[in-house]
Amino acid sequence: MDAANWKKILLTVPESAVDAVADFLAGVSGRGVLLEESETRILVTGYLDANHWEDQLFQVHRYMDNLVEMGIIDHNSAQTADVPGEDWLSVFRSQHSPVRISRRLTIRPTWCDSTGSHEVVIDPGMAFGTGSHATTRMCLVLLDRIIGSPPPERMLDLGTGSGALAIAAAFLGIEDVLAIDNDPVAVSVARENVAGNGMAGRVTVAEGSLEAATGPFDIIAANLTASLLVKLAAPIYDALSASGKLIVSGTMKHELDGVLQAFGTCGLGPDAVLTEDVWTAAVLSHSGGGLGES
Repeated sequence: MDAANWKKILLTVPESAVDAVADFLAGVSGRGVLLEESETRILVTGYLDANHWEDQLFQVHRYMDNLVEMGIIDHNSAQTADVPGEDWLSVFRSQHSPVRISRRLTIRPTWCDSTGSHEVVIDPGMAFGTGSHATTRMCLVLLDRIIGSPPPERMLDLGTGSGALAIAAAFLGIEDVLAIDNDPVAVSVARENVAGNGMAGRVTVAEGSLEAATGPFDIIAANLTASLLVKLAAPIYDALSASGKLIVSGTMKHELDGVLQAFGTCGLGPDAVLTEDVWTAAVLSHSGGGLGES
């Protein structure tokens, strides 16, 4: 193999486009992508196949040209670099290691040795949610906090991605978890991860949107964009039980007030808010009013 056949591609995009761009790049390359955030932009990095990178790069540039025409990015948003073929996998794996969420929960890629704690085993791949992103980590931290003993009976993971939140909830004791996503690739990946973690008996993965979920749910986790959370506030509220808890994430700091206002109009207030870098996550409930922030 030619040592310079692999192509590393770096795409700089606004937060509003990161999910779409990351999903596209993962789909073209067939590999996971890396995300690095700043206050206003996110760098999406992927590796293109040694044998097919020219065709893949053409697809990426055509996709980016469409984003330029729509005014989402500028012409200088894509960069490429050669990577020795024997190095790309080790580079990718070196940037993913077990993520210790709490005493009860760790997220671990398959190539890392077991840490001996309660582990959700998921490889970075074509669906979002492996514990490497701040929004996923904060959702997992909040799940660990609100799932007590005895655990709640039912949970909805809305926009499940890799299935990490749903699997973690089942590990923490919830017997009936519904994980839904409107992306068929994510649904396929989530089903594989659920089966691989031995949770097929507790977690049901379905393709669709919120309309596919029949409430009420004791916990709803929604790691979505701020605009989507605002749009879905009322139907999410309707699916939540009277004593239920809602976890929202995927929101940047400057977007949080708008999300809280949308759910506040429905009757849900914040019990706790977490922040990490530019991202936030919150637990909301019918009795929420006090605000614990960390």
